[in-house]
Amino acid sequence: MKNKSLMLLAAMFSIAGETFAQGQAEVKETVAIIKNKLVESKEKLKKYEWLETTTTYVKGDQKSKKQNHCYYSVDGKLTKVETGGSTKDKSKGGLRGKIGANKKEDMADYIKKSIEKVQTYLPPDAEKVQKIYAAGKTTLHILEPNKKIKIDFMDYNQAGDALSVTVDKVRQIILAIDVNTYIDDPEDKVIFNIKYNTLPDKTQYAEMTTLQADAKKVKIDIENSGYKKAAPQM
Repeated sequence: MKNKSLMLLAAMFSIAGETFAQGQAEVKETVAIIKNKLVESKEKLKKYEWLETTTTYVKGDQKSKKQNHCYYSVDGKLTKVETGGSTKDKSKGGLRGKIGANKKEDMADYIKKSIEKVQTYLPPDAEKVQKIYAAGKTTLHILEPNKKIKIDFMDYNQAGDALSVTVDKVRQIILAIDVNTYIDDPEDKVIFNIKYNTLPDKTQYAEMTTLQADAKKVKIDIENSGYKKAAPQM
């Protein structure tokens, strides 16, 4: 009886060890896909130009819309030029207008920080992803066996945040990225979701980013569209 119990226990440990090894292999393979797509797409995007539309909502009301023509300059830096499609919220006059202007200035500062925060996560840095994986700070979620996988990368930019990447393993592409972070106060949580898309030459890009800051009742949509090969620069 004792021998049978020991054999059963050994079998359980063996199965657990095998499952753990499979999970580690799954994570390693998925991280490799993420790194490859990020590096590949980062280079390919330098040959494109596109339109970036940022729409800001406060308490459900649209407050502004800003459009930028985006492209990479000769020195490899991302350049954004505001177009005529931008609109701004009109200010009220008088004392109420001044009080409102002060509140609006505070909100504008918060919104500016929020948009800047998004940019620190997009596109994710391939080397940073590798370092977090090497440090053992990843969590695997199998959404669809052998097809759809999500990996959480903890403390990506700052302590307590998390960047999650969803991957289609069959097509070996990034489907989405989700981020849990904060702007100034760790208690003031900010969540943004990024839907990825793929151009005909397999270049991947963040098609739609939605930021939600419930504490401030702020929602920001950033849409990238109209991709085309950039004109030669002189």
